[in-house]
Amino acid sequence: MFVHGFSVWKNALPPSGRSDDTAEAGAWGGAASAFDRFIHYGLLVVGSILTAVGLELFLLPNGVTTGGIAGASILAAHLTEMQLSLVLFLFNLPFILSRTASNRRSALRMLLPLVLIVLFTHSLHPVPAAADDPLAAALGGGTFLGVGIGLILRQAARFDDPAASAHLTPAFRRFDTGTVIFLANLAILLLAGLVFGRSQAFYSIIAHTLAYFMLEAGYAGLSPVKRVHIRSAMLPELREAAERGLRVRWFETGDGETVILDIYRRDVRQLRQLLAAIDPKAEIEGVRHHEARRFRLFI
Repeated sequence: MFVHGFSVWKNALPPSGRSDDTAEAGAWGGAASAFDRFIHYGLLVVGSILTAVGLELFLLPNGVTTGGIAGASILAAHLTEMQLSLVLFLFNLPFILSRTASNRRSALRMLLPLVLIVLFTHSLHPVPAAADDPLAAALGGGTFLGVGIGLILRQAARFDDPAASAHLTPAFRRFDTGTVIFLANLAILLLAGLVFGRSQAFYSIIAHTLAYFMLEAGYAGLSPVKRVHIRSAMLPELREAAERGLRVRWFETGDGETVILDIYRRDVRQLRQLLAAIDPKAEIEGVRHHEARRFRLFI
């Protein structure tokens, strides 16, 4: 993943510091080589297997859950005695159909990893649990689930235009669905306490928290590039200074105040110093896994 990620981002940040059409095509879904496609689909498979292992071999057998669709599916599978794979598919189907109405291609990109997760979860159903201690299940399940979904998100995000969805992401601009998701996750975890018991609710909180942070690890991987949002009234000056002193890739969002910047992680501190010197009122925040919002509800 590191080799592939570095090759993509190397093209995304040309030596001049300015993006060009060739680099943009290479970074955002232009003509991909057979090796690129192999890595892409291979990582989707690996992510789906890790997700299925976390759900079927750690969380479900031990009565430990997480928030989001995954947690709701575990609860529903326990209460109805249906296979988890079927519940996962049914719970995710409305999101697929709603995406199809607006963007069929985006819906197809959602469908493939979902089908893979469902198939691997179904295949692992007869396999004995990998842990019989709830703490071990919470730690193992949260890790496998988070990293697996993170890998899937990373591959899905390869085909997104960051500027096209920029208005959805920055928390400093407007209220988004984050609060709703938090409340939904809280309700699922509380319900888990009623269904599985108080102690299991504690382990479920551990699993959910670990999965959330491991999702970020799986999403970011070992990529040397970080994406940040910047909001400032002095964007032209900031752009000139950043592209003169740093290797960056700049995406305009169209509102005249906010941009998305791809920058090597080692240069983030220098970027913050540059922003503070030019515009002390500038706001900056890292864009994490939530830029690929269509899977955000899963955890």
